[in-house]
Amino acid sequence: MNKNIAIAAVAWAAASSVPAQVLVKPMVGLGITAGGDTIATVYYQNSNVDESRVHAGALFALHGGIELQFTSRVSTQFLVGYHVDQVRASNATVRWSRTPVEALGHYYLTDWFRLGGGARYSANARLHASGVASNTIPNTSFKASVGGVVEGEFFPYRSVGIKVRYVNERFKVNSSFSNETLDGSHGGVYVGYYF
Repeated sequence: MNKNIAIAAVAWAAASSVPAQVLVKPMVGLGITAGGDTIATVYYQNSNVDESRVHAGALFALHGGIELQFTSRVSTQFLVGYHVDQVRASNATVRWSRTPVEALGHYYLTDWFRLGGGARYSANARLHASGVASNTIPNTSFKASVGGVVEGEFFPYRSVGIKVRYVNERFKVNSSFSNETLDGSHGGVYVGYYF
């Protein structure tokens, strides 16, 4: 309880210390991504589809956070998200997921287009298999990863942005007995809404 009160007090103090001329905008976004190593392949029986793959850079990403607009050309974003790829069958599920935290800076080249990038910290990275898939695919956790983001964003409307981005990140198995590295680098297209 005291920890929650302390966190709320720090967040309130940080928000109240932002200068009045800085515009603070909450935002949410949804993206589709592709790339990275193939983590698992699931084979189907009695189906029109032979197999499906789980990729380290795929597939769906959600995020939310705040944007600080310092001038008409310069802004920063602080985002927290959830990034997941999953294959599901009637008797098995294989899921790869992580929780990314991003700190990004942007520069507007025009009123409707900006370029930016920054750092991405991905925690809670794990591969989870259930059902019959757990017989051949081990549940595995990975160490947190620090990577980079480069993106461009187009604004068809003032409150709607469409991002095209590339993320470079790698994950190491959370074990002292393995040096296995997984490439989670990916490209993606995101749609964001700015309140």
